[in-house]
Amino acid sequence: MAPIETGFRRPALTGEAGMTARSTLTTAAAVLAATLAMTAAGRAADMALRGSLPAYEDTGPNWTGVYGGVHGGIGSMTADTQAMARREAERLLNGLYYLNPTSGTAAPEFINVDPVRGTPVMFGVFAGYQAQFEDAVIGFEVDYSRVARGGGGSRSWTQPFAVLYTQTGFTDAFSQSTTVRATLTDYFTARLRAGWAYGRVMPYLTGGLAIARGNTSVSYQAGYERIDTDATDAVDWTQAYGDVVNSTRTSNGVIGFGFALGTGVEALITNNIFARAEYQYLRIPSLGGVPVTLHAVRAGVGIKY
Repeated sequence: MAPIETGFRRPALTGEAGMTARSTLTTAAAVLAATLAMTAAGRAADMALRGSLPAYEDTGPNWTGVYGGVHGGIGSMTADTQAMARREAERLLNGLYYLNPTSGTAAPEFINVDPVRGTPVMFGVFAGYQAQFEDAVIGFEVDYSRVARGGGGSRSWTQPFAVLYTQTGFTDAFSQSTTVRATLTDYFTARLRAGWAYGRVMPYLTGGLAIARGNTSVSYQAGYERIDTDATDAVDWTQAYGDVVNSTRTSNGVIGFGFALGTGVEALITNNIFARAEYQYLRIPSLGGVPVTLHAVRAGVGIKY
């Protein structure tokens, strides 16, 4: 008796059916291989294109915008008081007194008053607008500074000798003295600025108009005494005539116009907050008749919008 077979056995594909199945599998494998090859080529081309894109460039901070802030500093001030003292003496004497009638040397020409010097401490505010063109930065700025202390003083001068005017029988001995005061109280400037940006740091130059305010005062006193030089009279004598003039003239809140120049450097702490340090030169040809020169160093902080 033959053994009994159990289980299931797949019938073998023979003939045309077998060939059809094998052909289908071969075609599917070829399509899959072609698809994978095209996908890999596409990815390689995409990577090549991505590699050709330019790298991102950081253009740095932008200095363009409106800005404002506060500043404070210290300076060195000089007020030339001699010219004012001489003009006042000429006005009051009206050319009446000369050292030598032949040479015509007027008494006011002997006046020699030292300049008023001070070390002003100041504070103030500033505002402006600037635009950046590549690395160049051009702008306009105004500022106001108030002198807290040290903005002036006084100088006095007394003639160290008597100027003698000899006449027939007598000699007049002339003497004079003067005191001049000058004080700078505050000033305003309107200036152009030009800078060059090095990333977050910008050095700059500036220059423009200045308006200053202050107080001035000048006092002038002159007198003489007559000395007898006539040898024919019985008694020599000296007669004091007292003050020919004795005047004080004060002007408060006088205005003077001039110019301001300066240089400095600014640094951006953040994209909107900056700090600065600068030097400023101020020249006022006449502040109530007194030429004023100021050298100041200042530091400040501000906000840019």
